[in-house]
Amino acid sequence: MSSKTKKTMLITILTAAIVLIAAAVLWYLYQNVSLNRLNKKQTEETMNSGSAENDTSDSIFYNGKEYVYNKNLTNVLFMGIDKDAEVSLSNMPGTSGQADCLMVISLDKSNETARVLQVSRDTMTDVDLFDVSGKYYTTVQAQIATQYAYGNGVQSSCFATKKTVSELLYDLPIDGYLSLNLSAISILNDAVGGVTVTVPEDYTDIDPAFTAGTTLTLNGEQAEKYVRKRDITVLGSNNGRMQRQMQYIPALIQSIRKKVGSGGDYYKMLEPILEPYMATDLSADQINQLGRYEFLEDETEYLQGEMKQGEHDEFYVDEESLQEILIKMFYIEK
Repeated sequence: MSSKTKKTMLITILTAAIVLIAAAVLWYLYQNVSLNRLNKKQTEETMNSGSAENDTSDSIFYNGKEYVYNKNLTNVLFMGIDKDAEVSLSNMPGTSGQADCLMVISLDKSNETARVLQVSRDTMTDVDLFDVSGKYYTTVQAQIATQYAYGNGVQSSCFATKKTVSELLYDLPIDGYLSLNLSAISILNDAVGGVTVTVPEDYTDIDPAFTAGTTLTLNGEQAEKYVRKRDITVLGSNNGRMQRQMQYIPALIQSIRKKVGSGGDYYKMLEPILEPYMATDLSADQINQLGRYEFLEDETEYLQGEMKQGEHDEFYVDEESLQEILIKMFYIEK
């Protein structure tokens, strides 16, 4: 066989091999893209098919029963930001602090009661990243607390976090937001004359006064420790902190009510104290209304799931449990 013929055969073989490899790659990509699309579709339709089958735009079916969204509810996202500085529009993406406390406060206008759904700051979900000009860059899976960091520390951080929390909760309507730098807790605490709590378990590692069963009126420094401190070397330590935060917030509101008096102007009292540390899209009237609602502490809900040790604590939500919570809190049987 001539060298020219051998060369031609070699080229033919190589060409065929390249074609086969390319076809295999394309088939692999096709299969994975299809699988990803299917997984995404199944995730989006989990509330609308199977255990929760969509019938109309206003109704869902869950465990054989029909439910509609409770339109008497107004949902407000409260964010406690782990940053000492005052809020500033000059913050660069990635430097605005993290949302260490995330609460969806659901206000029922029909009876003026409020219930809280706490979202762990360690919850792993899709987080949007933005470049230095504030333009969307990409989406990664990360702790939900980090979403706040990728904004300017005020409106864009709050809006991005509100969007991400809503998407985590199957696009739950969130009607407003209020963020507060946690360093302001001590200032507000002292301004209302202290906040009284009963310590649920031993937290003397945080403060020697925090012994289990002790009832004490927290001063500003203690209040900040109570809602902020945790042992980051212990897996899941944020869970205890969330319980303390949920205990403290209603107690703080009670102290504010005592300070302001019945029918008082909460916004007028709070705004001069908190303005440097707060960002909100709520009006003065809405904040006053928020202060008058009765918090149903015993009906607080926490997302259920699995905590894993990664570079940081990683909490993965149990989707079935999440659906049950959403039905229980935000829907009514038709």
